[in-house]
Amino acid sequence: MTKTDLPVTNIADVIDTPDLVLTRDRHGVFEAKLALIGKALGTKQIGINLTMVPPHSKAFPRHYHYVNDELFLVLEGTGVLHYGKEDTPLKPMDVIYIEAGTGTPFQIENNSDAELRYLALSGMVESDLFVYPDSNKMGIMVKGVPFRDLSGEGLQRVMKFIPAETEAGMNDGEGTYRCAPRGEVFLPLQCFLSQTASVTLSQGPGSVQ
Repeated sequence: MTKTDLPVTNIADVIDTPDLVLTRDRHGVFEAKLALIGKALGTKQIGINLTMVPPHSKAFPRHYHYVNDELFLVLEGTGVLHYGKEDTPLKPMDVIYIEAGTGTPFQIENNSDAELRYLALSGMVESDLFVYPDSNKMGIMVKGVPFRDLSGEGLQRVMKFIPAETEAGMNDGEGTYRCAPRGEVFLPLQCFLSQTASVTLSQGPGSVQ
């Protein structure tokens, strides 16, 4: 089973299909399994998965998005929502709306002794930037969304994690250029300005008509 031809699928069937389940192996306090419901249905505008978090674990680090909103529906188990400086207990049928672009980091934690399961829905704008304040890094994604490659033909999906303080000028690492003689058709702007300034100064004030 990959993508169904009908606009309906069963979550249990998705869980039982290996190529539709993404396993995030244990790394510190982070561990989860995700059943890729949106991939099974072939959704175009809405991403959806079932996130299964074992006891005393978290699926993802605290973060916030610049572009894509997210929505969560708790199905089974209990946990806690960390949103900014606030902690809110979670129980089945609780709904969480995380608006993009607010700069408020969030995280869902399973602080119980039983598995926590929730539906995770999000927009599918294919370019987004997400920030992880606890580790001071940023995630950049183009031509894709988390767990879905939307590249098709042409350039492929890019997903990078970089230090948040990384900064470079547009021309950094581009080397140097040589100013061509005056009169050539293609003359870099820097050369044109420097040569024009030298001519103007040599002729004196008011001598350029």
